[in-house]
Parts: sequence; structure tokens; C-alpha cells
Amino acid sequence: MIKRALSGVAVAALVCGAVSAPAFAASPREIPKGFLKYEHKKAQDKIFTWKVSDKAQPLALLSDCPGKRPSVRKAEDTRTVTASGDSDYRYAEQLIIMPSPEAAQQVVKGMWAGAAACNTKKLAVKTPPIANLGDEAFTFSAQDITEDSLGGAERAVMVRKGSALLVYSEITAYGKVGRHDFGKLLADAKAMVPRLCQAAKEC
Repeated sequence: MIKRALSGVAVAALVCGAVSAPAFAASPREIPKGFLKYEHKKAQDKIFTWKVSDKAQPLALLSDCPGKRPSVRKAEDTRTVTASGDSDYRYAEQLIIMPSPEAAQQVVKGMWAGAAACNTKKLAVKTPPIANLGDEAFTFSAQDITEDSLGGAERAVMVRKGSALLVYSEITAYGKVGRHDFGKLLADAKAMVPRLCQAAKEC
């Protein structure tokens, strides 16, 4: 049947002239199962509750200003792993594959804009860049600085490598953000970044 169809196309080409090659849309990229560092924790950890989701999720950042998060609804694939032990703690690992490096860059720019808008007299937000990590990367911190606050804080590392966006974030109910708080986040990001082009199929 296939041979007959191809023969028909060839005859039509001879009769009517050159036939344009059909355009085939590239299939969406998918993150392999078990790809993220903490996916296996779901069944092993007895201290934290781990959840793995392939559903479209907002960026695991800017929890205090969710309306300032850039949209990632056009992502080709996403996966988010979250851990929570109680209401005072959350850890998240997230990978988002955008349609192109340019689209991923727009998300990063949107994050910077959202962080700047979220920075107020009640919430101190900082986004210093990280050198030599992916194509672009930065740390993120949001510290509650109201007088009656326990000092609740969110800190994260976000990395872009080509079309891939990687986020590691942590939320605690109290404690001032210090440089040492980024040790685990940075270690996790640095371990995963070399594999990002594999997920985005750009290597």
C-alpha cells in the first residue's frame, strides 16, 4: 500500500512538475522517566512526603508573589518534584523544556522582572547572577522583613541551558537568608546541568 502511494506521488510529480516535500512538525520533547535527581525519593523517604508531577506547573519560585511569575504554558514538557515535611518546609526540583532557547530566555527575563516587582518594604528579593553555570543562572531569595515576622524565607537556584530551565527551591518558615543556605541548591543544580542538553535533545 505504501509503495503504491509513493508511486502515485512520483507519477504526479512527472505530470505536474516538482512536488514540494511535505512538512512534518517535530514531535514534542519528553523528559525521560527517572531523569530528575529526586524522583526516586518518592518511595524511599520516611521523613518527607515526596510528590512527582508531570502536569504543567508554575515556576517553583516567587511563592509570595505568584501573580508575578512568567508563564510557562507553552512548555513542551515539565516535571516537578516536591518534598514537604510540615507546613514550615518545602523543597522543589523542577525541569521545564521550552520550545526554543529564545522562549526559555523570555521566561528568565520574566523571572527577573517578577522578582523586581515583588521586592517591597515587606519582602526583600535578590537575584544575583551565577557565573559559569549553564547559559545563564542566578540565585533567588525572598526574605520576609516585617517586624512581626519569624523571618520566613524562600531561596532558589535557577539555570537555563538552551531550551531547558532548571529550578531548585527551598522554603522555610523562619531564618535569615545567608550565603550558606544556597549550598545544597547549588550542588544539586551543578550535578544536573550537564544532563540538561540530553533532556532538551540539543546535544
